[in-house]
Amino acid sequence: MEKIDRRNFIKTIVGFGIAVGSSLSSMAHKSSSLDASRIVIVKHPEAVSGMSLNSRIVRKTVNEGVMSYTGQKSVADAYASILTPFSLDDIVTIKVNCINSQLPTHIEVVDAVVEGLISAGVKDSNIIIWDRTNHELIKCGYRYNISKSGVRCFGTDQKGWGYDKQARIANQNVRLSKILTSSDHIINIPVLKDHGTAGVTLSMKNHYGSVDNPGSLHGDQCNPYIPELNNVPEIRDKTRLIVLDGFLGIYTGGPGGTPQFAYNGVIIGQDPVAVDYQGWSIIDSERRKRGQIMPQPKHIVTSAKIGIGVNDPGNIQVETVEIKGGPAV
Repeated sequence: MEKIDRRNFIKTIVGFGIAVGSSLSSMAHKSSSLDASRIVIVKHPEAVSGMSLNSRIVRKTVNEGVMSYTGQKSVADAYASILTPFSLDDIVTIKVNCINSQLPTHIEVVDAVVEGLISAGVKDSNIIIWDRTNHELIKCGYRYNISKSGVRCFGTDQKGWGYDKQARIANQNVRLSKILTSSDHIINIPVLKDHGTAGVTLSMKNHYGSVDNPGSLHGDQCNPYIPELNNVPEIRDKTRLIVLDGFLGIYTGGPGGTPQFAYNGVIIGQDPVAVDYQGWSIIDSERRKRGQIMPQPKHIVTSAKIGIGVNDPGNIQVETVEIKGGPAV
């Protein structure tokens, strides 16, 4: 995978900003018909070669997924329909997962999302790519940027940020990242990974990187800590889209270690329980191929019970798109 600082970060989108600046404002009051318990899976058989991603195919895959999910015919309109209501001063943050530098949220996926946001009229300087620490982001190849120019990228440990609002999660007190609380819109881009305690680490557990003391939230297979964390208003009410990066995955021994299989796709939705149920199903399928059987993670079941989303496959509408052909976008 090419490092972002080696290839002129999102250079393909430089020309978009001014020309499409009105896209979001023109759609700001358009009603959305999105179904929160519907997910779209988009796969391309040539997205992954070895452990490397083809950036053009990844962009095509992500774009097709967002358009299919929203029912829009252009990438700009797709993102505009997600970010409603919207003002030009709104901050859009992208929560990535960089705890495992051998399998972080792929930069190619983030590039595609950022390009889509800018094409819809979001100011590049109002986009923040973030995780827990600057060190983790930089180690995973992200370009650190705290300037007022361009897409910003930094960790919660950046000077002047840190943690502020306290939240009571079951029997534990944690503080929420100021990046999270300063967000107007959150796009969650987790990775397809096993987790030795929680069973899987997908969109909901990705927010363990949004609090100051995630270690206190690991009892009883992270249940009910993951559900209660994802039920705080700062996460529940601000999350606009989940793009589960499933190009590569880990089915056992996670969350650390090298990738173990290629799924070659993304899972897109707005219901974190439905997305995580589907992600768990993909990991479970890989386990079963190897004679491993593990139950549905407790936190997914509990999250459905408290109303965060749906884990009943009979009530989740899944649309699968198989893309073939070259990487042209």
